[in-house]
Amino acid sequence: MHVTINGNTQFLIADEIGDIVPGSEQGFYHSDIRFLSEYLLELNGRRLRPLATRVLEHFHSVHLLSNPVGDELETESLTLLRQRLLDGVLHEDLELQSYLDRPVLLQLQFTFAADFLHIFQVRGHMGPQEPAAAARGTLVRPLPDGRGIYLSKSDGREFPCVEIRFSQPPSYPRPNVVRFVVTLPPRGTWRLCTDVLPRATAGPVSRAQFTCERPRTTLPPRTERPDSLPLREAPRLDTDSYVLQEAYERALRDLWSLHFSGNLQQAEGAVLAAGIPWFMALFGRDSLISAYQALPYYPYVAASVLRALARLQGTQVNPRTEEQPGKILHEHRPEALLGDRAPIPAFPYYGTIDATPLFLIVLAATYRHTGDAALVDELWPSAERALAWIDEYGDRDGDGFLEYLRSTDEGLINQGWKDSWDSIRFRDGTVAQGPIALCEVQGYAYAARLAMAELCEARGDAARAAQLRAAATALAAQFERVFWLPERGYYALALDGRKQPVDGLASNAGQALWTGIVPPERAPRVAEVLLGPEMFSGWGVRTMGAREGGYNPVGYHTGTVWPHDNSLIAAGLARYGLFEEAARIIQAQLATAAHFPNYRLPELFAGYGRDEFSFVVEYPVACSPQAWAAGAVLLYVTTMLGLVVDAPRRQIRLRPFLPPGINHLRLRGVRLPEGELDVELVREYGELQSRLHEAPRGWRVEGAMWRDTPFW
Repeated sequence: MHVTINGNTQFLIADEIGDIVPGSEQGFYHSDIRFLSEYLLELNGRRLRPLATRVLEHFHSVHLLSNPVGDELETESLTLLRQRLLDGVLHEDLELQSYLDRPVLLQLQFTFAADFLHIFQVRGHMGPQEPAAAARGTLVRPLPDGRGIYLSKSDGREFPCVEIRFSQPPSYPRPNVVRFVVTLPPRGTWRLCTDVLPRATAGPVSRAQFTCERPRTTLPPRTERPDSLPLREAPRLDTDSYVLQEAYERALRDLWSLHFSGNLQQAEGAVLAAGIPWFMALFGRDSLISAYQALPYYPYVAASVLRALARLQGTQVNPRTEEQPGKILHEHRPEALLGDRAPIPAFPYYGTIDATPLFLIVLAATYRHTGDAALVDELWPSAERALAWIDEYGDRDGDGFLEYLRSTDEGLINQGWKDSWDSIRFRDGTVAQGPIALCEVQGYAYAARLAMAELCEARGDAARAAQLRAAATALAAQFERVFWLPERGYYALALDGRKQPVDGLASNAGQALWTGIVPPERAPRVAEVLLGPEMFSGWGVRTMGAREGGYNPVGYHTGTVWPHDNSLIAAGLARYGLFEEAARIIQAQLATAAHFPNYRLPELFAGYGRDEFSFVVEYPVACSPQAWAAGAVLLYVTTMLGLVVDAPRRQIRLRPFLPPGINHLRLRGVRLPEGELDVELVREYGELQSRLHEAPRGWRVEGAMWRDTPFW
């Protein structure tokens, strides 16, 4: 069992005892460097026994431990409360409690190691891959005041380094081992504070925000912390579905936990990291989709994400990092210490085909929801450059489609959201060779042109808006001619480097529905395939059909189920009025959430059918929480409400439905420019009714939404 907590871009992965076990991916990470690779606690020379482990907040974990079995002490006669708080510094508060009626002499011993490996090295993506070798190159010495130890690399460099400080002086039997000899009186208590202070570079030293002087019972509640404002301001959901209620509350808290300070990414405000533990960084695609999913709930996030990505927008042609003028980045990690065989050659890294059109889609969606014309004016130069990139660089050969091919032998081979090397396959399992033009990316390009048309119109340029809409219409017609496969009754996954349709059955066409590029007469057939036995596992839509060559239910993009993918597919089905099919996906995803702790949807899970196993099979190294998996729950609520806010026109559109098993859903406190929205769905005697309890004065409410109405 792994226990993960995070604060900003720091995170800690420990076991259920709270230890960091050497030789694993566990550790304390800061600036993508592992500052602790071992952190073992022993009582009288033996590891303790776990009684209870809880993550109370994303920054706060509690481990309640007992003395080892077989000790000379009576079983469970001692408890040790190990409380972790992460806020720039890793703070640990220990409380040892005796339940014996006699005094007892104890030895409490800690063992520390720091290998200072980059996160990619820890995960085996680049050398050196032997943590023990790295640990042998670590310098360890006591602090001058005798209250801790200092660890750094033995090559003479000052940084990275880490200090471990204790609230009382220990003894040092070995350089990386500290020991406390404790005499507990009958039913006595002993306490110790530990602070782990990492330093990646020169600069101010972080200090602990928490101290042992504060009793654990007075730790500030979530709602009293300054950074809890997003949770207090988020809309309130009331529903008769316990699973949906819990999943919604968890999603809000998970997105809150994934906020980090934008100044780490040269941006103002808070932006969203992709996921914990491995993706605590700014991403293009992930952050944009998560911001879109969260628009009615955390509308300010989208503006921060857009600003951060605009500041890092490409300005030059750099084949090594895939940078091009106007291109939106794929991933940015500050102060990355990369070496040989790195999966990403340098940061910012721009190897993505879809982040740039998504930037335009989310900018228009943010304007529509908030009416923030000043944001559009501020980011208009970036929007113009992004649109120019689509035409000049995204379409490599001038055939009208966006395609990708990495420029060097470094970086990502596949640069859509399914970015594993083997994700784009023909029906027989053959891996397609590039350049690759993905199905859903053409939908993104279509939607991006409509998004820019809407923004041009808002800025008073009706002529250019008409040109962009005409270009989008032409692209949709070309997409239909080239990507539709009559023999399969479905859309091709992609075009390969020879412009041959890649005929593997995959979920990508579902996201094409979300963009609106699919003609209405095709949508029912696409839905039939997506909800058919090959694609639908009973827990959600698989990334790849179960009878396709290369299918693997635990393949990262070759058979697993991704909640964010399903949320966009469900939204796309609802767009075309296919409510029953959208409801099946939402119902399946809520059933999935019930199988996970805290009703949290993970990044992905295995694609085994519900008829194969009556439980959900976890993916071994899925991030949890993951931003767009948390966002999926929010988008499911928006989709069920059929909610579209058009602030510039002062309109609210509702086209609601409810899956079986949900008979009541009410969302209150959706913040709009001129007030709040409170809408309720009730199924009574088999009839669904929508009730508008509150809306801004003077706004018009409409009950229908057509295909040509943008809503991304």
